[in-house]
Amino acid sequence: MNKKLSFHLFLFIAAISLLINVGSFGVIESSDARYAEIGRAMHVSGDYMHPNLLDVHHYHKPPFTYQITALGYKIFGINPFGARFFLQLAILLQLILVYRLSILLFNNKKTALWAAIIYFSFPLVLMSSRNLTTDAFLATFVLLSIYSWVKYHKYGVIKWLYAFTLSLALGFLTKGPVIFIVPVIFILFYNRTEKTKRSFSFHHIAAWVLFLIVASSWFVYLGYHNPAFLDYFLGKQTADRFSKNAFGRTEPFWYFLAFAPLVGLPWFLAFIYLLKDQKELLKTKTIHFALLMAFVIPLIFFSISSSKRILYILPLYGLLAILIADLFSRISSEKIKTINGFILGFSGLILLTFIVVPFINTGMNFPYYLAGASCVVVILIFLLYKSAKEEVKFKPIFTSFVVTVFLLISASTILAKNELKVNASKPVTDFIISKNLNSRDILIYNIRKSSIAFGLNKSIISLYDGHESLNRETQFETDTNWKNHLINLKDTNELESLHEIVEKPTVLLLYRKQLPERLDWLAKKYTHKKVMEKWTILY
Repeated sequence: MNKKLSFHLFLFIAAISLLINVGSFGVIESSDARYAEIGRAMHVSGDYMHPNLLDVHHYHKPPFTYQITALGYKIFGINPFGARFFLQLAILLQLILVYRLSILLFNNKKTALWAAIIYFSFPLVLMSSRNLTTDAFLATFVLLSIYSWVKYHKYGVIKWLYAFTLSLALGFLTKGPVIFIVPVIFILFYNRTEKTKRSFSFHHIAAWVLFLIVASSWFVYLGYHNPAFLDYFLGKQTADRFSKNAFGRTEPFWYFLAFAPLVGLPWFLAFIYLLKDQKELLKTKTIHFALLMAFVIPLIFFSISSSKRILYILPLYGLLAILIADLFSRISSEKIKTINGFILGFSGLILLTFIVVPFINTGMNFPYYLAGASCVVVILIFLLYKSAKEEVKFKPIFTSFVVTVFLLISASTILAKNELKVNASKPVTDFIISKNLNSRDILIYNIRKSSIAFGLNKSIISLYDGHESLNRETQFETDTNWKNHLINLKDTNELESLHEIVEKPTVLLLYRKQLPERLDWLAKKYTHKKVMEKWTILY
């Protein structure tokens, strides 16, 4: 089995498991839905330079993620699969880069395959494949830039120098200056391990000029039309995210230190054990030390930052997988039982959960057939460990792979059967469409719900009554069209405009709340009511 599981076979199975039901559930609030909706607005308007969220310009991030999502809609239509398609390709490209980079660093195809499988098995990677954000695309460009630099450093081929700066530029157009953190730290330590094949030349200047042209293109374009944009992006969207709680995403210093191991299970436990067992490899001028520092130092950096979300640290895990795989390849067969304990313990816990939970009243819909599928996976792993033919070190690797494929497909199935519980509003928009109500103006009271606009493929009207999610930044609006889609109920003049809107048939959506008494007149405009868990639909 070990010989049969080639990298190409692994990649094929990974692709099937990533793509098979990625569109089976609606876009999930808030990030997944927000990026999907901005991409939809781009696709519909044809304006690929000015991101737009619910009819207000949204310049929180550079445009690459929105643009490539819009391309997904052009190919597959406006639906969850189209939204997440290129996200899956990004994960697959990461697997290829982890594999190829591992070969470059350690010249061992078997270890490289293990590195790719370990990376694929990280829960953080699986989370990123089901949540449309900038982070998976950023991680791809991080790995591509490092791979290009190592290729150039080893062989001196000029095209890889240009590939290096171009990948950094595309990363900059994905999430701004954060693209530099992991590549720069890795390169600083990696360059100490061996001398480069080339000296400084004109191409070094030309490559960085290419970077400046590509990376700055969007910023220069917007800054030319509105000089205040550069101050906004570099100030509020970059510096303030690091130093202040600018967007309500602050977490304590220990947040990443606590959760980084959890989203790296089970191999993070093996990593700690392997570090202790092979600490002699971690001398300051080794590739192993460079890989370790490229994980530890960025983790500290992100811990210092005020703004924290778990996917921010995704770009660290590709290099971590390579380090784990090589350390694991060097461990003696006598010590493999400890690694097996980590892998089998974690895998057993996951599979036992899927066997037991369908028979417990959790309030969630867990299909019974997943319990049967879990039993099949348990039997497969049991037979693997009973086999004397398989290489001892291959068994925990293959176990991780099988459990990952099962978990990825099963998790998507559970999300699809519990859309309202996981904050996806597709059942709500499906109901509106089934009743032929989608041609009406759709009003949402006092909360921002991008998934509704996405699911109906149309602009909606948000009714602001104090909720912070509707405190929109309108300083870049060039006309008053946005006021047609964001009505301030605390403003008498705007309240009058709402009276005019509801004189014709509309749909009013309430999420986790009822209208206050002063808006009883609004509720009386509707004769029908449909309650769907947290949602109330009035029409």
